[in-house]
Amino acid sequence: MAKKITTDNSSASRPVSAAPVSSPVSSTAVRNTAIPPRSASPSTSQRRSGPTPEQIAKRAYEISQSGRGGTQDENWYRAERELRGY
Repeated sequence: MAKKITTDNSSASRPVSAAPVSSPVSSTAVRNTAIPPRSASPSTSQRRSGPTPEQIAKRAYEISQSGRGGTQDENWYRAERELRGY
């Protein structure tokens, strides 16, 4: 008996694609956008400008209670310097 040969014409309607890629495409350090990369440091809007007045007042009070303080203004300026790291 002869074998019946069937032809599958379904591949004729499919578009021809490129050869399959065996390995993924490696990425490069080049950015293709105008957006700069994010840095680890916070932006200027997120950066703290210094201690709050409440923090300064609390530290000035602690200085005045320590027995080594001066006037209220001196204690305030000293607390401000200490908290800002000057």
